Amino acid sequence: MVAATDAPDTLPPDPPPVSDTAGADTAPDPAAALRAEFAEIAAIAAQAARLGLTVDAAAALAQGIGADALRRSVLEALATRAEATAIVSTAPSGGAGGESPIIRRARQRAARNT
Repeated sequence: MVAATDAPDTLPPDPPPVSDTAGADTAPDPAAALRAEFAEIAAIAAQAARLGLTVDAAAALAQGIGADALRRSVLEALATRAEATAIVSTAPSGGAGGESPIIRRARQRAARNT
């Protein structure tokens, strides 16, 4: 059994404190930046695919198209497609006789059968 008086007078030194700014003076990892950019581009391509557009994420990255520019082009393509597919419903204009040819033919057949 060790008595309290037998303990060493000095404690081991504390480890150096971990700084929150460790590595702040180093340049950011270019591979990490590319992975983050491609992840965002891939997410945009997936969203575009769900909306019916085809986006080549690899080609966009190879051509240096940023995520914001790609997002803008996808939105413009969707807006153009929406304008092209707008449907306007109107009542048909009255024909020369004012009666549908189908109704006229049905009345003729009904008149012959009576």
